[in-house]
Amino acid sequence: MTKSLPVLMYHYVSKCEGSISVDPRTFEDHCRTLAARGWHGISLHEAEQFLLNGTPLPRRSVLITFDDGYLDNYIYAWPVLKKYGHKAVIFAVTSKIENHATLRPTIDDIREGRARPDALPQVDKPFIEIAEGVAERQDTFFSWSEARAMEASGVITIAAHSHSHANIFCGHEYSGFIFPRGRGRTFYEVEGENLWGMPAYPKAPAFSGNAFLPSARLMDIVRSTVPQNKIEAYNFAQQQENRDRLQRKLDALSATEAGRYETDEERDARFTKDIAACKALLEKELGHARRSFCWPWGVAGTAAKLMAEQQGFNVFFTTAPGANPPHSAGAVHRFKVKNRPARWLLSRVRLYANPAAARIYSFLRR
Repeated sequence: MTKSLPVLMYHYVSKCEGSISVDPRTFEDHCRTLAARGWHGISLHEAEQFLLNGTPLPRRSVLITFDDGYLDNYIYAWPVLKKYGHKAVIFAVTSKIENHATLRPTIDDIREGRARPDALPQVDKPFIEIAEGVAERQDTFFSWSEARAMEASGVITIAAHSHSHANIFCGHEYSGFIFPRGRGRTFYEVEGENLWGMPAYPKAPAFSGNAFLPSARLMDIVRSTVPQNKIEAYNFAQQQENRDRLQRKLDALSATEAGRYETDEERDARFTKDIAACKALLEKELGHARRSFCWPWGVAGTAAKLMAEQQGFNVFFTTAPGANPPHSAGAVHRFKVKNRPARWLLSRVRLYANPAAARIYSFLRR
């Protein structure tokens, strides 16, 4: 019987290397080896019953999770999970899920001759050059039709990972400005209007607390000074005199003229709007209620959790490693799966299946 549920955290399953990417061949090795050693990827529903009510799970159960909703999860991961008898959950950012009706081919379609290899979407090449020598990651996400297909297979459940996966400005002091540059991640935007030339205020995950709100006057100065076309904004930023001119205009604002912090009421309304939008879309498009919520970047304050509970969520997933004994639904720990051989993954699964060892190891890693 399971005493602590190991929860695996994947993001990309892609040939494009990165700190949160696992190569498709490595992912298949993970799934094959887990199955061969008697470990079984359970459904989200089974995990919820264990985490909420203490419903027993078979020995060597694991929960396999993916964050964000990337198309490569549909193309590469879903067929492999199905092949080896595992179930999994994808925590999707609902504003990113696409709307086209046609199902794109997966590796199963290529292997079984239903599609040509060149028909496979280019999820392994996500970087787009926005200026000479400057590349930006622009990921592709699966569609609602593809989400329904994955759920109908009984292999994957789609669950909540917020509507926007946004940041907030969390302080009023800044250094520099926000201009187009090379980016290796998709989720970098701030709640509200994002302008090129905005002061580079410190950022924090959107559910962490009260946001600093730049004033309409500051936004007008930025908008009237900096071109908002991405290439033009990049070129503007290459000239120091342009940056200096923008700085002089913003320096003329007093602290109160530059912006203010959200009230608690505004913060709670922002939390509720995002969580409710995410929940409503999932239930409308997929046809059943959701109770699990995965915090973006694993970060949420007390107020955010309360707002989520008011929307009907009662199982909350983090990005922190640790033990998951029965009745631990308030903060479900997960460990990041690396692009490493299956023997490494097995060592981590065994570790997190042992409550005492998981707690000690997680404490030592802090």
